[in-house]
Amino acid sequence: MKENMKKIEETMRLSISEVFEKMFYIFLEPLDDESDEYDMEAAIRFEGSLSGEIRTLLSIEMAKAMIQNMLNIEEDKITGHDIEDCLKEAVNMICGNFLGKFDSAKVFNLSMPVFSEPSLFKKEGVEGLSDEKSRDSGLSGNICRMDFDSDSGRICVIIEVS
Repeated sequence: MKENMKKIEETMRLSISEVFEKMFYIFLEPLDDESDEYDMEAAIRFEGSLSGEIRTLLSIEMAKAMIQNMLNIEEDKITGHDIEDCLKEAVNMICGNFLGKFDSAKVFNLSMPVFSEPSLFKKEGVEGLSDEKSRDSGLSGNICRMDFDSDSGRICVIIEVS
């Protein structure tokens, strides 16, 4: 599985870069350090010849830049609904791009993307999706985490396969 995880990581990095450059006009630089200082999260599950989950964690600055670049909406006109829709669509596009590159001959079933704002959960004392100790994805597989920075903010993408 270690060799397969290397292919998964390489394919995922390419997919993330393509989606962010083509859809959001944001150029990402890989980071070596990990941060858990993210404001929101979107996730999607997939099943097929490869099954798992992709999670994206983003700063509010990154989310606003994505919306401004994709939809040409001024920052003061961005709503919470715009943010949720954009991030759910982004994780859906990353997943579709990744699966198409990883195994284009197979059919995959995707869940509906989900969105949360972990920072709000922490403030209210409720455990959110980004709380790794409390979060049980139901998967028991290998995990690959990739952190990126840009002029627009930070993003982390985690893929877990079983």
